[in-house]
Amino acid sequence: MSPAGRQGERARRQPHSARGFVQQLVLLFFLVLLWVMLWDSVSVMSILSGLVVAIVIVRVFYLPPVILSGRFNLGHSFVFGVWFLWSLLLASLQVAWLAFRRRAVGAGSVIACDLRTSSDLLMTLIGDTASLIPGSIIIDADRAHGVLYLHVLDADSDEKVRTAKAQVYHIERLLIRALGSHRDLAELRMNPDPMALGKGDPR
Repeated sequence: MSPAGRQGERARRQPHSARGFVQQLVLLFFLVLLWVMLWDSVSVMSILSGLVVAIVIVRVFYLPPVILSGRFNLGHSFVFGVWFLWSLLLASLQVAWLAFRRRAVGAGSVIACDLRTSSDLLMTLIGDTASLIPGSIIIDADRAHGVLYLHVLDADSDEKVRTAKAQVYHIERLLIRALGSHRDLAELRMNPDPMALGKGDPR
C-alpha cells in the first residue's frame, strides 16, 4: 500500500477509534449507574466500587457493542429524573400503606408491555426504572420482540393493570425523549398512546 493509502486508512480508523472510546465511556457510566441503582445507595464508596466492577466487566467479559442513539436531551433528562424521584417517593408511601392497612392486599398480576423502542439500552433502562419503583419488578424480557414482563403488586382489577401498564409506557416515553434515537422519536410520534391501540389490554 502506498504512503497516501496508509494515511487514508489511518484517517478512516481515527473516527471509529474515537467513537469506540466514547461508547466505552458511556458504557462505563451506565454500568456504574446500574450498580448504584441496584445497591440503592449514592455514596463515594458505591460509585468507586461500581467503577471497579464496570472496568472489570468491560475488560474481562465479552460484551456486545452498545448501540447508542447519538443524542442526549438535558431538559427531558431532568424531567425524567424529577418524575422518577417523585414516583419513587409516592410508590414507597403506597406500598407502606398496603403493608399497614387492615384490609388484605389484592392479588398481583403479571403484565406484558410491548415497547415502541428497539434499543437494548433503553429497554434495560425502562426495566430497571420500573423495577426500582416499589410495587413492580421485571421478571422477564423478550429482546427479540421488545416485550417486558413485570409482576405488579395489588393489581387485581383491569383498571389497576391498565394503570401499571400506562406507567411503563410513560417511563418509555420519558426515556425516548431524553436518550432515544430519531427513529424512536418518530415511532413515539406515530404511536403516542399504545394503550389506545390494543397494546394496553390487561395481562
